[in-house]
Amino acid sequence: MTNSGDPGSVARRYVEAIGEQDWQTVSDCWRPGAIDVFVGVADLRAPGEVVAFFRDVHAAVPDLTMEILSVTAQDERAVVHWRMHGRFDGTAPLIGLAPNGRHLDLLGTDVFVVREGLIESNTAIVNGLELARQLAVLPPQHSIAERVLFGLANSIAPLGKAIRARNRSGR
Repeated sequence: MTNSGDPGSVARRYVEAIGEQDWQTVSDCWRPGAIDVFVGVADLRAPGEVVAFFRDVHAAVPDLTMEILSVTAQDERAVVHWRMHGRFDGTAPLIGLAPNGRHLDLLGTDVFVVREGLIESNTAIVNGLELARQLAVLPPQHSIAERVLFGLANSIAPLGKAIRARNRSGR
């Protein structure tokens, strides 16, 4: 099915469909074979891998809601700024982590290229550091645990730098 509409409308329809778990609309928004890049997470081939990814996200976060904060479009591009809420207490892992009951509240931005009413490509950007904190992979910002972790990383940085310099010099 070809989606009619300008890039902003197509992008909005797509993000809303993810929130509504309308997998047919999610699929219909894509040109088959296009690539959806989740920066630092995955490169997915549309529409099958994209739909499977978001089915898993909803299985991990069953009460997931997607709120569109803004849509900006020009020419073939559309940018959607969004907020995702939900509790990570479902039945599936999220980026390889088992559900732990933590609440997620994330901001993200998707940059779409839309031609002839279909998404040709998307680059999805979310704050990975904040996601890791909310999933309890990293300690809270400005906490004692964060200061200890960063102190440890900073204490070994000179050693790594020296090893790389030595390797570059061929010794």
